[in-house]
Amino acid sequence: MVADSITELEIERLRPPCLTLRPVDEKTVLELMRSIQNMGLLQPIMVREIRGGYQVVFGSHRIEACRRLGMTKILATIKQLSDAEAFLARVTENLLRNVRMNPVEEAQGYKMLIHGGWTIDAIGKKVGKCDSYVCERLRLLENLDSRLLEQVSHGGRGLTPSHAELLARISDKHKQTEIAELIESRKLSVRAIEAMLNGIPLPTRVQVVDEAGTCCLHIPSEFVRAMRLKPGQTMRLSVRGRKLVFEASRVHGKRQLPQFEMLKNLPLMQSGGSFCE
Repeated sequence: MVADSITELEIERLRPPCLTLRPVDEKTVLELMRSIQNMGLLQPIMVREIRGGYQVVFGSHRIEACRRLGMTKILATIKQLSDAEAFLARVTENLLRNVRMNPVEEAQGYKMLIHGGWTIDAIGKKVGKCDSYVCERLRLLENLDSRLLEQVSHGGRGLTPSHAELLARISDKHKQTEIAELIESRKLSVRAIEAMLNGIPLPTRVQVVDEAGTCCLHIPSEFVRAMRLKPGQTMRLSVRGRKLVFEASRVHGKRQLPQFEMLKNLPLMQSGGSFCE
């Protein structure tokens, strides 16, 4: 095995990786420029030797910072790595640092590894993730609408990788687009989308009205259907912080359905049935 070596390399001889995984962040580059000006480069970048030069494994932000400072050379550790090893090293490093990666390029890398003979289990163990994490990433390439794939790749429309993974579970691509528009317009969380896909209505705002001296709460009909509520049914009402929590009454000694919550400050939805106290 050839030992790693540390040397100064000309920045112009460095080649970017085939899959970038993480776009250059302007704020990070500016912070690194200040640090390098004050204290010098504290940690070498990592590269691997390829035909005609060197390919970056870690350190794209440091390279950009040095380039902007007018430096022509940078200290680098040269490591002997295959294509697969270099990709997995970069994924592992970003996951350990909890840095957002491009989920589409990450999935493309996993697909490349599988074509090269890697198993999903082996990939998961190498990057420190379970099999389902790798499978969910791969499903993006297989099932997600191409326009949504482009958007999540660039972090647009408010779609996070977790949102995208949920959308990729939907076989109807038109439905994927409809829900993506809903995520954008209502700033919906992953949890809210999961609930919606399970047939639970989205959180909504309801009105409390005075009808003939009685305080009435109008519950949207979709909530009535989802909870299988009936007019005249008794419900338990409680307060939890700034939330009103309702629980369906017990039927034959068993709770009819789990509790649900009416949340404040959420978009208005037309109401259907009403229940009065």
